[in-house]
Amino acid sequence: MSLRRTITVALVLAIFGVAAYFGYGVIYTWWHIREAYGAWDTGQLLVKYMQMHQDRWPSSWDDLLTVMNTESGSEMKLFGASAGDTNYARSLRAKVSVNWKWDPTHADDASPVTRADGTKFPIVWQGAEPNEMIRAHLKAEMSANSNR
Repeated sequence: MSLRRTITVALVLAIFGVAAYFGYGVIYTWWHIREAYGAWDTGQLLVKYMQMHQDRWPSSWDDLLTVMNTESGSEMKLFGASAGDTNYARSLRAKVSVNWKWDPTHADDASPVTRADGTKFPIVWQGAEPNEMIRAHLKAEMSANSNR
């Protein structure tokens, strides 16, 4: 095989490999978008619940979803659906697992929100990882309380 042909084949294979890599990344992300929105929305619901209940942690999905029955909850933008969509909010329990026994006073101990199978979310929107959202809320509350 000539040098020119070898270089051409190598270049074509490299371009194909790069395209396949990026194509796989796009498809992988596409498969996980609903889950990423579910993580974001669950994080928002948990933070809203804690804001409304003096940073107490909900005891179940039913307890958490009481947020949707409030005026501020019904107006809360859910990124996987429209504001106030309680059917969507109820569907989150199939996508997201919440440790209902988690203690917010020990926020650095574990991640109370995971995928339904208990693993970390492979894809999340920037600034929308639910455990980080909860910790940021608790940190802000602690900082606000120490300034009083």
